[in-house]
Amino acid sequence: MRKLGGFLLGSVVGLGVGLIAGSLLLPEDATDDVKKKLAENEKLQDLKEKYDKGTEAIKNQLASFPKSVEDDSELRDFDDIVIDDTNKDLGEDEKSDKDAVSDLNNDEDTENN
Repeated sequence: MRKLGGFLLGSVVGLGVGLIAGSLLLPEDATDDVKKKLAENEKLQDLKEKYDKGTEAIKNQLASFPKSVEDDSELRDFDDIVIDDTNKDLGEDEKSDKDAVSDLNNDEDTENN
């Protein structure tokens, strides 16, 4: 019963406020006159033109941004990344392989000189 009473009270108050607001509206002739004055105002038209240019520039800048990434599989597969830390903790076999590669690189450098 309280909800119904609140609804009815709100409806009556809303109707009253709507009627008051409707009575305060300007007549049609007055609104046409104000629109005409606004259209003839040069400063206002300049501001409107600057605003339009600014919004167009912002739209172009926003359009140049890359689209959001929909496929985040690369982010989820971060454990597939191989970190090359061959300089640390090399075993004997790995050291000899690394020495052989560096010897080959040094030989190529000396042949080019």
